[in-house]
Amino acid sequence: NYDLYMLFKFENLKGGKKKKKKKKIPNTPKKNKHIKKKIPIHILKIMKISKELVKINKLCPNDSCSLSSFMAKHENRFHCGRCGKTKFRKFTKNNS
Repeated sequence: NYDLYMLFKFENLKGGKKKKKKKKIPNTPKKNKHIKKKIPIHILKIMKISKELVKINKLCPNDSCSLSSFMAKHENRFHCGRCGKTKFRKFTKNNS
């Protein structure tokens, strides 16, 4: 009787869980995310303020940008980040 009872009791069981897989450790180190540099009073790099006049960096001449975007100053060019227009600077060589 006891054997039949045990047989019926364990007949409905379908088995346990699978064996856990070992965690893989990555070989390469994690990449650092880009952090935006916070520059205090950034507008002073775009606008130069004197006693009477306010001088502004070049504005984009494109009509779609209107007067809302400034041209970025690079070594050899000015570039508008909004429309992508680039204007190259003209350099003069000094003999001194």
